[in-house]
Amino acid sequence: MTEAAGWWTGLALCAGLAGCAAGPRYGAPATELPERFDQATPAETAPATLWTGFGSAELDGLIARALAANTTIAQVAARLEETRALSGLTRFSLLPTVTGEGGAERRQQSARDPAVPGGGAARDSFRAGFDAAWEIDLFGGLRRESAVIRRRVEADAAALEAARVSITAETAQAWFALRGARARLALHGRQLDNADGNLQILRAKLEAGSATALDVARAETLARSIAAALPAAEAELVRQEQRLAVLTAWPVAALRERLAADATLPVLPALATTGTPAEWLRRRPDIREAERRLAAATADIGVQVADYFPHVELLGSFGWTAGTRRELGSETAERWSYGPTLTWRFLDLGRVRQRVRAASARADGALAAYHDTVLRALEETENALAGFRTAHQAAAELERAVTAAVEAARLARLRFDAGVTDYLAVLDAERSHLDLEDRHVEAQTRRATALAAIYKSLVFQVPDVRLKRSAASRERK
Repeated sequence: MTEAAGWWTGLALCAGLAGCAAGPRYGAPATELPERFDQATPAETAPATLWTGFGSAELDGLIARALAANTTIAQVAARLEETRALSGLTRFSLLPTVTGEGGAERRQQSARDPAVPGGGAARDSFRAGFDAAWEIDLFGGLRRESAVIRRRVEADAAALEAARVSITAETAQAWFALRGARARLALHGRQLDNADGNLQILRAKLEAGSATALDVARAETLARSIAAALPAAEAELVRQEQRLAVLTAWPVAALRERLAADATLPVLPALATTGTPAEWLRRRPDIREAERRLAAATADIGVQVADYFPHVELLGSFGWTAGTRRELGSETAERWSYGPTLTWRFLDLGRVRQRVRAASARADGALAAYHDTVLRALEETENALAGFRTAHQAAAELERAVTAAVEAARLARLRFDAGVTDYLAVLDAERSHLDLEDRHVEAQTRRATALAAIYKSLVFQVPDVRLKRSAASRERK
């Protein structure tokens, strides 16, 4: 066989082997899901504007600020940029590496060195050229490495989307809770004013002889119990302000300047529950992230399996070495070499086997994590739907109960003023009325936060507001 024929045979063999890929083929896992959500209400329809459907410019502004400045989103975005940079780096591993070199030196050997005949004279040496190396990806190890990082990029992109959805929902929930705390604080304030007014009236009646000291003591007990509830409502208001400050990356003082003093909760839009769980959960970025991390872990098995086989590199160099600068570039000063090299760590296959086992175990863990993510997503969605449904029912019943309690308190007051009953009946009616009003506000708040949880679980789209780049990032650009 001639030298040329040998080279062509080798190249054909390389081309054939290059189609091989080490490791298992990846297929997206199947997960059994119910045909419908257990807690869904089929008659409900989707809101037209999703997160902006609450009709609050204040909430819209807070969400936009959180999406642009939240530090959690910034961390996830930075990890995505890092992974993308590494992905660009792995593409170069499939290409030849070329290194240029050049140098000049003046050297004198020992005149007494028997290994250097004619030593003792100083000589100049000049060199210039380049070296090239190209690893032939015969068994797919390099391509698997590229696939690993590419799938990690996709996973990190899904993680960023999940962070945006989560921060949007948390901002809405904190704002609803803040409005609820304000509503309860305002309610308790009105109740306290009313109770103090009744107490003053009873004291006047006591002096006039138309009320008893027991009536006054009972009225004061009610007033002080209402006053005791104020600090808890104030503390809840502070907690939600602090939460919004963290989510929006605003100082609390700056946040308070942007928040209106309004204590009303917005009118809630209709809820969408149409579609199967598989259709809705497929939208969730956390599930896509888990699936992409499983794909990356599967590809990493191939990276390790490729070490079972030899690694082949094509090496070459070309340049000049001469005693004077003028001789550089001349034909007589040329030097070159080329040829393949094969390395095979056949005595190290035990370590390779253990790395393959470790990679397989990581893939098994990623598969379990994927199924766990799906199950938790289904659990989260069902709980959110149930929370909204029960809070909605409770709010509706409590609204009717408050109306009845107002009438009962009015009638009890009339009977007391007419001398038919003592003040205990009035006290019981007012205490029931106050408790029902407080529970009604709490149920309204829970209904609003539960709707935000549903939006998060079913991944309604978030506003298209991008993260503000840091100064360092802008400088790199």
